Amino acid sequence: MRWTRLTVLLTFLFTAVPLRMAWGFPIGVSIHGGLGRGYYSMEELNDNINELRLQLGSNLSDLSNGTNIMLQGRLWLFDRIGLIATYEHLWGQTEISGAEDPIVFKAPANIYSVGGIVKVIVLPSIIDLDVGVSKSLATSVYGTNQDFARRLEEFKGDDDGYEIFVEAMTNFLRPLQFGLMLGYRGLKIINFEDRYGDVAYFEPSHVLMEVDYSGAFFYVTAGIGL
Repeated sequence: MRWTRLTVLLTFLFTAVPLRMAWGFPIGVSIHGGLGRGYYSMEELNDNINELRLQLGSNLSDLSNGTNIMLQGRLWLFDRIGLIATYEHLWGQTEISGAEDPIVFKAPANIYSVGGIVKVIVLPSIIDLDVGVSKSLATSVYGTNQDFARRLEEFKGDDDGYEIFVEAMTNFLRPLQFGLMLGYRGLKIINFEDRYGDVAYFEPSHVLMEVDYSGAFFYVTAGIGL
């Protein structure tokens, strides 16, 4: 299912190349990959982790950040405004270190986004400054073994959100492009279900399960413009 979504998001990018070659349309395509980090809110989850930490007197840390990777395609019109389609994977994990049976909390997510981008400042042969906004759909599998030390329980959920970002991108090494992206993500998943399809709750607090990826993020990016 995730590959179907990703294929749909990226297909429109590759239709632009033959149009440009055959009819000279003012359309361009660029593809970028990025590696970065996200800083998550996770208030409810961390409250639950804190309760467990106090019970055990352990060194269990909050789950507040994680490594992010990104693949993004852009369809440019007149090399100034464009459409973007993005796939991101977010990692998030914390555990009690040094324990014989470590207690683990995992909250990875896959995010599929579509949106728009505009070049607000262009310094020829130096750098472009871009601003973008996207609508996102995310799927997450939250897992923990806090109740069963040797078995990881998993809970699945999905929800939508948004991203806004600014980016500085080189334009003097074309077709190669390198950049730095800074942004904010608004994304909270609250409809988790257990393996039986029932609504999931944090234990022992019995608070409705939610995983909040909202917060700042950054990517160091590299790509090619066609």
